[in-house]
Amino acid sequence: MNHPVSKKINGFVICDPGKCIGCHTCLAACYQSAKERGKVAKPRLTMVTTMGGTMPNQCRQCEDAPCAKVCPTGALEITEDRVAVNEQLCIGCKMCILACPFGCLQPASEPMPSVDYSTEYYVSPLETRNGSKTVAIKCDLCQGSEQGPACVNVCPVHALIHIKANDVSSLQIASKSNEAVASLISSMGEIKNG
Repeated sequence: MNHPVSKKINGFVICDPGKCIGCHTCLAACYQSAKERGKVAKPRLTMVTTMGGTMPNQCRQCEDAPCAKVCPTGALEITEDRVAVNEQLCIGCKMCILACPFGCLQPASEPMPSVDYSTEYYVSPLETRNGSKTVAIKCDLCQGSEQGPACVNVCPVHALIHIKANDVSSLQIASKSNEAVASLISSMGEIKNG
């Protein structure tokens, strides 16, 4: 059975939890990439640990992104192949954080580079008391980096995969669908016989 695959699919990074060893190398690379690209120097993914294992969680770059739809300033924008945050437009309202079904956005702040904190103490409406501006941060697939997502490039066990739009084929979907149905039928037979 062939499943139709939309022509408009954003790329995304996904982790194979069976391979992830929880080394946090991806978080370090994400931090460094953000810093080098002039973004808030914080990792854009979070490490999730459960009884079943460890893996990073990052933005799925939703085509109909709920985070972008609730943003009152347009700081979250759906671009050609990703959902990106314009940190200059973000007011730190955290509506996007509440709207994300995967928990992939987070608030972050750091001192504003335009203020010399050693000589002046100025609090603008966009700054918190400690002189930091809070903004939403999320994976942008290392937008502007020629090497692509840094987390994928540094993963020592190749647990992270950058799925590009043209990587998703109807044959892959059909194969996974058939496996899922076969697994369900098998488990139902075990329950019935057990």
